[in-house]
Amino acid sequence: MGSRARSDLGARSACQVTRQILRATSSSFDLPVTLPLIHQQWLKAIGPTTPRDAATTLLFGRVTDQGEVHAAQLGDGLLLVKCAGEFRRVTPERTAYGNQTCALESTHLQDKWSYTKGRFTEPGDGVVLMTDGVADDLEPAHLADFFDALYQDVSTRSRRRGRRWLQSELNDWATPLHSDDKTLVAIFRTSE
Repeated sequence: MGSRARSDLGARSACQVTRQILRATSSSFDLPVTLPLIHQQWLKAIGPTTPRDAATTLLFGRVTDQGEVHAAQLGDGLLLVKCAGEFRRVTPERTAYGNQTCALESTHLQDKWSYTKGRFTEPGDGVVLMTDGVADDLEPAHLADFFDALYQDVSTRSRRRGRRWLQSELNDWATPLHSDDKTLVAIFRTSE
């Protein structure tokens, strides 16, 4: 939410707090119980800045070495997941005006979060999280195709080359005059 006075602080703090909490939890943690804790710790981290000034959206994913995945979203962007070969769009369809976005602010609202859990069991399973700068340019009817094409492209490259390829794609984004931030994170299972 770049329109807020300290959204930079809010976003950075949200990422740091979420990373700390997820690293400290066991693989069998309860994501719905963890979301209020993330919010509570975020409020402490931004102090003395007001929550309104530091409001931020948040997308995150966590995959264990056993293939357990937990992912969540508050606000705009897009969260896609494929577990056991089954593709799902976790993000609900937008019904509100385009600039009305839920965010971390003063009050935790559990019903505004979208979240999922599952297990990666086969190559091609994965989780893809992206900001609205990418998501808004994708056709909803072709999200599964986008997911699979992304997997096909990155699975043939080393991690370093895959990252460079993705950075190049985002820097040379095909939508002209689209200046919104473009961030995409993909975690895939690539072997049996």
